[in-house]
Amino acid sequence: MNRRIAVLSALTLSLLLSACSKDKDDDAADDVQVQAQAEATAEGESAPADDAPAPPPPRIQYWPVLGPLVAGSYSGSCMRKPDLGKTDATITVGADGKAASNGLALDFGEAPKVSLMRVRDDKGAYGTSAMFAMRPEKDGFLNVSSLDGGTVSIERENTGLMCSKVGGTDKLNSQPLHLALAGLINGKTQTVGCRDLANIMVVRDVDVGIEGSVIRIGDAAYDMKLAATEMVSFDEAGESMSLSVIMADQSTAQLIYDGAGALTHVNARNKTEATHACEQKR
Repeated sequence: MNRRIAVLSALTLSLLLSACSKDKDDDAADDVQVQAQAEATAEGESAPADDAPAPPPPRIQYWPVLGPLVAGSYSGSCMRKPDLGKTDATITVGADGKAASNGLALDFGEAPKVSLMRVRDDKGAYGTSAMFAMRPEKDGFLNVSSLDGGTVSIERENTGLMCSKVGGTDKLNSQPLHLALAGLINGKTQTVGCRDLANIMVVRDVDVGIEGSVIRIGDAAYDMKLAATEMVSFDEAGESMSLSVIMADQSTAQLIYDGAGALTHVNARNKTEATHACEQKR
């Protein structure tokens, strides 16, 4: 009898210990699960949302500088599009890029493409033009020019005005582009990687910058005061800017900046071949 009681007691104790162990294992598993859920929640709260929008790229704010050069009310000898009939009209351009005439009202403040060009003719006289284009161009185009006695045109689709002998455009041509737009050009020396054009696998560091009116690409120098042609363009409403010159000897230089003023590309040629092909260092 005592032996039977002892066996039963041992079995009972074994079952109790097994049950306690299972409870502890279950409690431990529950604790691990709770901790994992808490960590996942904390991680989810601290991690940035996958769908958070990326910040917009920096832009060169050119309208405060360019606007006053093109703003005005322009009248002259005008022709309508598409019938080319002569008409009396005025094209108004605001310093904020808003332009209107003859029933057209267009806002070029966010135009994807803006180009300015200053050219010297064979008599040594300069003329400057400024062009603003939507994308596609048929959605809006504006041109203000001091060339050919002053011309201004505006159009959208097949409707527009083309005016010649327009007064008031000379202010656009009052000084070279590198001076008129100096506040927008980062002339500080920056180091770019230029390919050896005899061995394109070789890339060398070259310092590029602007000293006064002189573009320096390594040892090469281009004095913008002596340029036959100056060109400045802004793409994607200022996300990039290009400064180019063509010299009297037909050598050329081009500096391309991003919206923050960092050089992204540098290109140069003499009369017959490329001399520099450079990119931003990564």
